[in-house]
Amino acid sequence: MVDINARRRRAGRAVAGLLAVDGLAHVYWATGLTWPAPDQRALSLAVIGAVVPFAPRVVVPLALVLFGAATAVLAGAYGRGGWVARLVSFGVAAGLLVRGLVGLAWAFGAGEGAGPVFHWLNLLLYTPLCLGFGWLAATRLVTLRARNVPGLPLALTRARHRPDRVDPLLEESSRDR
Repeated sequence: MVDINARRRRAGRAVAGLLAVDGLAHVYWATGLTWPAPDQRALSLAVIGAVVPFAPRVVVPLALVLFGAATAVLAGAYGRGGWVARLVSFGVAAGLLVRGLVGLAWAFGAGEGAGPVFHWLNLLLYTPLCLGFGWLAATRLVTLRARNVPGLPLALTRARHRPDRVDPLLEESSRDR
């Protein structure tokens, strides 16, 4: 039997981990350091594909949003956070998938002029990560109703109570106890 809760928790940890690492990179850049690039202009071209400031007033709020999203995704994966966590998980999944699809367009020639460093980072790192983690979030974390979450009242799952039918997704597994 597939333990849906375990799969959801693993997916939540993975997606939250990606968001937290991205947040840590933004905190690092907020200090004024530009690794792996030699300067802020090169960093901006490599990460975004355009010249934008990497000043603390720009990257610190982004880091906070990433840390908040990581927290909400992780909470939602463990059946906590309610509708807010589910909404944030949906937003993260949608954002990652859209970024991945835009990355495919860039990889096939749309948006020329971003430079070769961004092109290769986009092709080999950004787009595969966004599509993979976006798919993971969309298929494991985003649901129309909460399923198999211990302690969640059945009324909140929007499932109709049918005594003659058993929904295995709502049944508690022996491993969940």
